[in-house]
Amino acid sequence: MFLDALVQLSTAQALTSTSVASANLYDVTGAGSGNAPNMIGGITSSGNALIGFDIGAGDGMAIPEIFVDVTTAFVTAGSATLQIQLQAAPDNGSNAPGSYVTISETDALTAAQLTIGASFQFQVPPIPKTIFGEAMPRFYRLYYVIGTSTFSAGSVNANIVLNPSQATKIQNYPSNYIA
Repeated sequence: MFLDALVQLSTAQALTSTSVASANLYDVTGAGSGNAPNMIGGITSSGNALIGFDIGAGDGMAIPEIFVDVTTAFVTAGSATLQIQLQAAPDNGSNAPGSYVTISETDALTAAQLTIGASFQFQVPPIPKTIFGEAMPRFYRLYYVIGTSTFSAGSVNANIVLNPSQATKIQNYPSNYIA
């Protein structure tokens, strides 16, 4: 898979004592928060229509996924946990995120699960119309929830992979299996 800065949500982002959003967000228009996109999504009485896209619907080839890799092992003296939430927000009308809504999340992960090199992946789900109505999300981010206690160390890389390789999902069979 190829990664670029547009789909990179965290790069060695330290997660220790406070719940925090990913350092970066993904803007489906590529313009970035605060910037008007170069495209027209339709005309309304006030000008261009707000642009959004449900990346969880996929493109017919694959459903996008979130990949999170632990770059520094998580250490805690207590029983701290980390939960990773995928959040989406529509454009607020000023080319910035509106209210974020959690659309998917992991279970609470313990320090024993957050060792260096550990990786987690989960699919971006389609967004039901009940969340944003007719609006589609323009911005996506991760929100890292630190619960129970704090970590004294720990960091992650996180990316959205729009067309993940399905090879990672192929089941391995032992040698000389009967077909």
